[in-house]
Amino acid sequence: MKKVYWLLGIAVLLASCNMKRNDVKDDVVVDEETVMITESDDDLYLSDVDGVYEGKLPTASGEGMKVTITLEGDTYKKSVIYIGKSNEPVTTSGNFTWNDEGSVITLTGEELPNQYAVGEDILTHLDMDGKEITGNLAKLYILKKK
Repeated sequence: MKKVYWLLGIAVLLASCNMKRNDVKDDVVVDEETVMITESDDDLYLSDVDGVYEGKLPTASGEGMKVTITLEGDTYKKSVIYIGKSNEPVTTSGNFTWNDEGSVITLTGEELPNQYAVGEDILTHLDMDGKEITGNLAKLYILKKK
């Protein structure tokens, strides 16, 4: 009988060693510190921002411009149609980068202003200094996600 309990105990011990616990997160111990393995912050930002954003932005002269920005991964495609002047879009493309806080993207290769604050399903066009436009016209600088 002792042999049965002994064998049963060994079997349970071996089975428990081979089982992976689902509630334990992947981590790595480095120099007695535990470091969690997670998606990089950039990957999190990128997955949230992908999509097509559209809006009509004011211009200094004319009726404004229809702007469409498509973000995918770390790349962008921007299309601008100047209302009342031409139906042909001016298209540019390239990469974009995030600020340290993960709240603003900069379209690289674009002339200033080339920064957009990222909100939930919106991009807010920022001024030449990368600051949010305030006042009565502020709501006119928002591109909405389709």
